[in-house]
Amino acid sequence: MVNIFRIALVSGITALWLTSPLLAQSRQAPPGMFKDLDDEILGDALVIHGKQLFIDDYVIGDLQGVQKKLHQPIKHPQNPVLKRDRPSDGFATDYGTVVFDPSDRRFKMWYQVLQGTAKDGASHRYLVGFATSADGIHWEKPITNQQADNNHIVMEPPERFLGGPGVMIDDRDENPQRRFKMMYVANPEAKPSSLSTRIAYSADGIHWKQEAANPVIPFSDTQIAPYWDQRLGRYVAYLRFGPPNTRIVSRIESEDFLHWSPKVTVLRKSKLDAPFSTEFYTMTGVPYEGVYIGLLNTYRRGRKAVAAWREGRSVATTRPIRSRHCVGR
Repeated sequence: MVNIFRIALVSGITALWLTSPLLAQSRQAPPGMFKDLDDEILGDALVIHGKQLFIDDYVIGDLQGVQKKLHQPIKHPQNPVLKRDRPSDGFATDYGTVVFDPSDRRFKMWYQVLQGTAKDGASHRYLVGFATSADGIHWEKPITNQQADNNHIVMEPPERFLGGPGVMIDDRDENPQRRFKMMYVANPEAKPSSLSTRIAYSADGIHWKQEAANPVIPFSDTQIAPYWDQRLGRYVAYLRFGPPNTRIVSRIESEDFLHWSPKVTVLRKSKLDAPFSTEFYTMTGVPYEGVYIGLLNTYRRGRKAVAAWREGRSVATTRPIRSRHCVGR
């Protein structure tokens, strides 16, 4: 049985009775209004809105006779749904973004392509492939680069190292040439010191133009996941900490997608991670029903998996379930 002691629900048909001083009672807001609510009236209650996910103990006062359990997703039997089936896919594909475009009701994917020779790092070239799908399962790779006869995006000016594409559709932007926004990793000098985060814009998700002020964020070498936070009225992105190169998760925010705040670490290793030498990076965060839920890659003694995290205010991070990963290798 779940006892919830700290939730305050205020509506037009619900009266909230609080034991408070006479002065505080005289300042109580009419039912359904919060404009005059202050800390003295509120006390220890939590004012919440909408649905609440019992993903952690934030709104739960006590648990008796029940146990929280993380139900693992089931992998689709047709996996992998996107395969390397042409020379332009290189010797490896990884880091990808999938979004649903309401303008043509298609799922769209941007994924990293590694070309060259697998064992020869000097030959590696990082590019971005493009695919579309009606259902998110069956994917097509349209010819987007007519000159090269492949499905790679076209970046102006070109990048030899174009990695970890994080793409969002931004219908708030009045400029149609900036409807698609991308954050990506560049390494123009092919050495760790030149790793940086850059941004680009596109009208169709295929033909991209770099921001003239690039690079906008120093250092990063894995995928970055930007999105528009309606509650904050700002763009938010999660990325790898650095320098130095460390597998912990940081957060940045911006009002214009160009000028970004300093990195704030939101997820770092703790004693729970010591037995398996667990490391974290590439977190994708999404606002959902009053909280932020993040999925991130973890390394546990050489094994890679996906874990889930919850953020209450987009900065303070908790581990809702500590027993297992969401998706194994």
